[in-house]
Amino acid sequence: MKLIGTITAVLVLAATLALAQSQSQQPQPPDPTAQAPTTKAPPPKQSTVSKTQEEQGQTYVGEIILANGTYYLRSGADQYMLQDQAKGKQYAGQTVQVKGSLDSRNTLHIQSIATHQ
Repeated sequence: MKLIGTITAVLVLAATLALAQSQSQQPQPPDPTAQAPTTKAPPPKQSTVSKTQEEQGQTYVGEIILANGTYYLRSGADQYMLQDQAKGKQYAGQTVQVKGSLDSRNTLHIQSIATHQ
């Protein structure tokens, strides 16, 4: 009887160890309440365009054209709708140099305009 009790105890102990080992090898899901490690984010990259250049805008050279009742600056294959249609009318058919900025709809906001030789 003692032998059966010892064998039973050894089997129970072996099963318990096997169960404990298999549970420690299984990957645990990440704890959603755990905090992420504290690392510093890299600093934001600086724009290569200075604020003065942004304020002054870009320079565009092209011809003022009228299409479907709207004035555009045509520069090569590109066309930009003029935000100031009165200035477009004033320079219609002429080659001009425009300083200004484009918005997301490809509209040219004129800061200055002059005929170009």
